[in-house]
Amino acid sequence: MGIWKMYAITFVEIIIFLVVGFLLTQKVLSNIYESAGIAYLGNVGVVWFGLSFLLFCLYTLFRTYILSKRSPLLNERITSITFWIVFIWSAYSVFSPFVKGEI
Repeated sequence: MGIWKMYAITFVEIIIFLVVGFLLTQKVLSNIYESAGIAYLGNVGVVWFGLSFLLFCLYTLFRTYILSKRSPLLNERITSITFWIVFIWSAYSVFSPFVKGEI
């Protein structure tokens, strides 16, 4: 498969995860935050992007290690320091409101 085709597939995957992350943020995560006593105000966009990219990173890890689908693009993504920084940042942005008590 051509490298540009794999990049296009990755771009479509990211767009899909942004849409899914938005829906989950508005419908599910907002209820979880409010039931924990956290006002759902402020940097909601950061939480949305965080959840979207957390789902994308978890999907990548699942696809690589559980399904054992190896491709050059997945191998580059998993070994990239940027991937792990995005994974840590996204987990922090989703779970830090529980520690801080606010978004």
